[in-house]
Amino acid sequence: MPFVPVSYISNVDGAGNSTKAEKTAAIAAGASTTVVKNAPGRLVNAVVTAAGTSTDNATIYDNNAGSGTILAIILGGTAVGTQITIDMPAGTGITVVNVASGPGFTIGYN
Repeated sequence: MPFVPVSYISNVDGAGNSTKAEKTAAIAAGASTTVVKNAPGRLVNAVVTAAGTSTDNATIYDNNAGSGTILAIILGGTAVGTQITIDMPAGTGITVVNVASGPGFTIGYN
């Protein structure tokens, strides 16, 4: 019988976090600070559900507070329905800071 190689694609990153979005969190349009995850994980993607004002952006941090290393910025003028691939590890946690006219969106994370 001939040798047949087996291929394997890992679904976890180097820290053991799944590379697939296993959880979601809805972020409302408008000013707020939301701690999505208070532990290490991975920010996978975002889907815009409400457009904000073009100059008012939401910032997603690798932290359990609204500061620190930026994982992603969701632009306020992004069209509703836009899917954004982020695929970034979060060593501390995931916190979203939105502004008064910022966009609404749902993030996928684990």
